[in-house]
Amino acid sequence: GFTEVYNYSFLSEESVRAFGLDPAAHVRVANPIASDQALMRTSLLPGIWRNVLDNAKHRESFRLFEIGLEIHKTGAPLPDEIPHLAAAIYERYGDGRAGLFEIKRAAECLLPGAEAVPASARSFEHPARSADLHWRGAVVGRFFELHPTLVESGRAAVLDLDLRLIESLSNVEVKFTPI
Repeated sequence: GFTEVYNYSFLSEESVRAFGLDPAAHVRVANPIASDQALMRTSLLPGIWRNVLDNAKHRESFRLFEIGLEIHKTGAPLPDEIPHLAAAIYERYGDGRAGLFEIKRAAECLLPGAEAVPASARSFEHPARSADLHWRGAVVGRFFELHPTLVESGRAAVLDLDLRLIESLSNVEVKFTPI
């Protein structure tokens, strides 16, 4: 029931700061195609947030997700690209609990045996609605409700998973037959 979205890997300094991230920690694009796309993303969350804001103008509820790469600076010439999954559930009406429980249930379906552990909220998270997702002895992601100041009307629950870490813990042998 989720709709897949595709976002650019580029961010503006404004959206980076909205999530309490440091623009200096991002890879800067030497020749950006637009002034608001000068930084490479270190998180899928600013893009998902923008999707929530845009769709909330036209819909009372929706579910969306993105699978994409986070680009992190390294000491090497090339950055580290980490695959992540970010999903959001938006409801215009209600107190947000239903969306938060649904996003938790989605995480448990993706990662059987996962456990939610309450965590301190970050600046962009609701102060009382955030948790780390533990699976096979590691923190593989997080789910939370966006801080009410970031969503004009309604509530949005978000899931963020580190797919590289999940793959390393999954012990699944990948098999395929070449064409």
